[in-house]
Amino acid sequence: MADAAEATQRNAISVEVSRIHESAIYSAQGQLEAAKFWRGLHWTLGALAAALSTAAAVITFAAAGQVASGVLAVLAAITAALMTGARPDRLAERAQSSGNDYTSLRNDARRLRDIQMPVDALPELRNSLAQLAERESDLNHAADPIPRLAYLLAKRNIERDGGQRFKVDAA
Repeated sequence: MADAAEATQRNAISVEVSRIHESAIYSAQGQLEAAKFWRGLHWTLGALAAALSTAAAVITFAAAGQVASGVLAVLAAITAALMTGARPDRLAERAQSSGNDYTSLRNDARRLRDIQMPVDALPELRNSLAQLAERESDLNHAADPIPRLAYLLAKRNIERDGGQRFKVDAA
C-alpha cells in the first residue's frame, strides 16, 4: 500500500513539474519575442527621430520651407518623447532577462522530472517542486506582460517550428 501511495505522489509531482516546464517554455519564448519587438521599436523610433530632425534641419535653409521644417521638428520631438517615455530599450533588456530566467527554470524543471524523479526520495522531490514553484511564481510576478504579437510569434515558434527543442529530444 505504501508503494502505491509513493508511486501516486511521484506521479503527481512529475505532472506538476511538467506543467512548470511547459509554462516556462511558453513564457521564455514569449519574453524573447517581446525583447525582439521592443528592440525593433527602439531602433525604429531612433531612426525616425534622426531622419525627421535631419529633414527639418535641411528644410530650414530652404526659402519656403519654414512651415514644413517646423512640422518635421515637432514630429521629431514627439518621436524623441515617445522613446524617452516608453523606454523600449529598457523593456527589451527586461524581456531578454526574463526570457533567460524562464529558460533556466525550464532546464531545471526538465532535470528534476527526467533525472531526479526516478532516484530522489519523496521528501527531496517535494522540496525541489516547492522551490521550482516558488521560482516560477517570482518570475511571473516580476516579468512584464508579453505583447499580443510576441505571444502569437512565440506560440507559432513552439508549435510549428519546434521552439527551443534539442535534437536529442526528437528521438
